[in-house]
Amino acid sequence: MNLFNRILLIYSVIQILKSDPINRDIIIDGNFDDWLDVRSYTDPRDNINGTVYQESPWFPSLKIPDCHDTDSKKQTDIPKHIYNPNVNIVEFKIAHDDSSLYVYYRVVDDGVIGKTSAGLGPFNRSDPSKPSAGRFYIKTIINLDMNDTTGIWLNEDGFYPTAPGFDGRFRIEFYNGTYNQGSYADHGTNNSNETSYVIEENKQNKFLIRPAAQAYSSVYIYWRQKPTQDEIKRCLDGPYELPAPYDNHYVCFSKDCAPGPFNGIVTYARSAKGKELQMRAPFLGFLLNKDTGLPTLQLGMTVNISLSLETTPEYSIPQEWVSDTTATIQYTLSER
Repeated sequence: MNLFNRILLIYSVIQILKSDPINRDIIIDGNFDDWLDVRSYTDPRDNINGTVYQESPWFPSLKIPDCHDTDSKKQTDIPKHIYNPNVNIVEFKIAHDDSSLYVYYRVVDDGVIGKTSAGLGPFNRSDPSKPSAGRFYIKTIINLDMNDTTGIWLNEDGFYPTAPGFDGRFRIEFYNGTYNQGSYADHGTNNSNETSYVIEENKQNKFLIRPAAQAYSSVYIYWRQKPTQDEIKRCLDGPYELPAPYDNHYVCFSKDCAPGPFNGIVTYARSAKGKELQMRAPFLGFLLNKDTGLPTLQLGMTVNISLSLETTPEYSIPQEWVSDTTATIQYTLSER
């Protein structure tokens, strides 16, 4: 395939949104009527036979199972099909207001977003019937500078169909049967030394956008006010108060399975049956762009966005980690 045709294919597969107007009507309360007029996007409905596929515009010859394992990491890998209705996204939406991004997920009718088992330890393949502490991730990852050479490829995190250039994300973690934390991540690092540097910059309210490797991202919880004493006690690194004029805003650096719950500025609500979930992530959590001094995410920007659901093996067939990732959406945060 020549370069011109490949570019055409990429732009035909990435779903491009016109500038959507500010939506000031969405409330994170579990009532989804305020999403009715928001543009809807579909994701394939997986089946247990693994005959439903997606493709990446960067690798159009590869047929990617809709729901799949998370062990595959190479751009040209074809991950193994894994069936789990709890991650089987069939519809998603994106919206924004003056200060926040909102995302909406819907899975198949028998799925429950955020469903995790409860137990004393991780899933044991040698004894799969033993109760285990399950994990579930609701993730929105963003190409913040529309530059494919910075950030990470989705496949580095085990997500397909892959795409390049993702600089940061926000995420909800459910762990051991309950909500655990809502966090942001800065993907501007390639090794442990760079990660230490990025963390120091994050403490100064600076977000780095650079070529990166997923394994070394900084992960942090953001508060607009001082965390509770219980959260402070359980914080693994911090909390750190940000410099003026963001004083009384705090970040705590975190990791998977941290001793939550931590109730930062990323919020969510589920429907009664659990097949729908909405999230709100204030722009503040992406800090200030280190290179420009301006908010890393703000009105007027155009970004690429991808949504994923991921969970541990307990409810999967076969019992392995599984994820489902949507098409990449080009989204403009219009000012009106």
